Amino acid sequence: MADHREPSPDDLACIELVDALTEYLDGEVNEGQRAKIEGHLEGCEGCRAALDQFQTVIRLAGRLTDADVARIDGLARDRLMAALRAMRRR
Repeated sequence: MADHREPSPDDLACIELVDALTEYLDGEVNEGQRAKIEGHLEGCEGCRAALDQFQTVIRLAGRLTDADVARIDGLARDRLMAALRAMRRR
C-alpha cells in the first residue's frame, strides 16, 4: 500500500535519486547520502526499478569485448560516449 504521508524536507525526490545513482553505485556518496538513498529505495518501487536498470546495463556492458565495441556504429558509439561523459559531469 502506498505511503500517503507528507514529504519531509529531508526526503529525497526521485529525480535527485536518479541523478545520484551512478555515484551511489560507484561508492562515491557519504554515509548520510547513502542512508537517504537506501531509505528512499525501500519505499519507492520506481526508483528500485531504475536502480535495477542501471545495474543491468553495468553488468551487460562489462561483458562486451573489444570486438563487440568495434562493431558498434561509430556515430552511435560517439553519441553514447558523449552522453555518458555528460552524466559523469553532473
